[in-house]
Amino acid sequence: MSLRKFRRTLNRTMLVGLVAAGLFVSPSVHPVAEAAPAAKNAITFELPIQEFTLANGLRVYVVEDHSTPSFNMTLIYDVGSRSEVPGKTGFAHLFEHMMFEGSQNVPPMGHLTYVQRVGGNNNAGTSFDTTLYYNNLPSQYLDLGLWLESDRLRSLEITADNFENQRNAVKEEKAMRTDNVPYAAAIQNWLSTAWAGSGYDHAPIGSLEDLNSVGVEYVQEFFDMYYAPDNAVLVFVGDVKFDELKGKVEQYFGDIPKGKPRPPARQPNIDVNKPLQTTVNDPLAQQELLLYGWHTVGQKHPDRPALDLLGSILLVGDSARIPKILNDELKLVAFSGGTHFALQDAGLVFVQAVPLPKTKSEDIEKVIRDEVVKVQKKGINKKELEKAINRQLMSTVSTLATNQGRASAIASGVLFNNDPKHVLTEIERYRTVTPKDIKRVANQYLNENLLKLQIKPGTGAMPMPTAP
Repeated sequence: MSLRKFRRTLNRTMLVGLVAAGLFVSPSVHPVAEAAPAAKNAITFELPIQEFTLANGLRVYVVEDHSTPSFNMTLIYDVGSRSEVPGKTGFAHLFEHMMFEGSQNVPPMGHLTYVQRVGGNNNAGTSFDTTLYYNNLPSQYLDLGLWLESDRLRSLEITADNFENQRNAVKEEKAMRTDNVPYAAAIQNWLSTAWAGSGYDHAPIGSLEDLNSVGVEYVQEFFDMYYAPDNAVLVFVGDVKFDELKGKVEQYFGDIPKGKPRPPARQPNIDVNKPLQTTVNDPLAQQELLLYGWHTVGQKHPDRPALDLLGSILLVGDSARIPKILNDELKLVAFSGGTHFALQDAGLVFVQAVPLPKTKSEDIEKVIRDEVVKVQKKGINKKELEKAINRQLMSTVSTLATNQGRASAIASGVLFNNDPKHVLTEIERYRTVTPKDIKRVANQYLNENLLKLQIKPGTGAMPMPTAP
């Protein structure tokens, strides 16, 4: 295998591992900001949103787009793994499965079957912060989507048999996505340790021991607590008509009662001044992997946009500062990269690197620290900042290019910021970041309290391919 092919293969494997560890499952949501006037020649977007709220608290947002005969329907609930209490983890993710187990008028797996039979598709996802369900349907099947989502919200079949079935499904998923995926378990354990003292101290998939420790009564209690109209946001984007849709949503969802009072998520108490160094032997890993990280801030913190851009300048893409040196100039690694990502209550700048056989980990760490110090002392130039801002802009363009992307962005913006156009106001926040801001956050957050993870391959590992 050539080194180039190895990089592609390992990069795909790492992505699977990081998704399994819960790093990249949360919809991107960011803090509220007052939109600034568009700069001259800047790309602008139109997002004509109409909205209404039912008496039971369900917030509904609609974007009419008749360019194609289809629509996306997204329903997001304000419940993720951070909502769980110690000793009872994994229930937010469990309901991602339970919601397809049938309801009063829909048989088990009927939700999937009915949507697929008419040419649509649907799925769901659980993150640290949210649980999201979506349906993509031809425009003539609006009633089908509304009926399916409202029926399971109103009358989900929560039985001992269904609980046992989905508990087993979670066990199989954990084996497939974490236990048998190189690096995944080690990365998640590292993150859980780094985020101790917060609701992020466990993976969204949770603990099988916790799932086994309760009966079906607790499952019903969890559902009644979090699956309620006043804990959800419903978004439609595509070939729908607002006036017609408003009446139909009232028809299908209007009689579902509000939920019970919900406890707030645990307030984070993360020790951000404590360094962390962990070495793990992974029998599934074929090559060594090094991860480095720094604690940062949650989504709503005013420093988060500058940290996003700093992460991009240092780590995102082959031409970013650190990969350019590690990969191309010094040829110390098979690949390297990273980013800044922020959840609601915590954030992390992280670097990942796969060293070549003769590379010492301290040589990689020295490059990382040296580049950080350069930014801390000398700052960055305007061209680097412009490139990083453009990268964020193109990410927004990609998000808004599909009905599903727009719906997810609107739902997340409402849920956490009460701002359906938050995806647009974010663009202006990035545009206001200055080189001085980048230098300041580099000094404030990328300090000596480095979080380190070294994952060593177990027995039977394949040798590192050599460069051609």
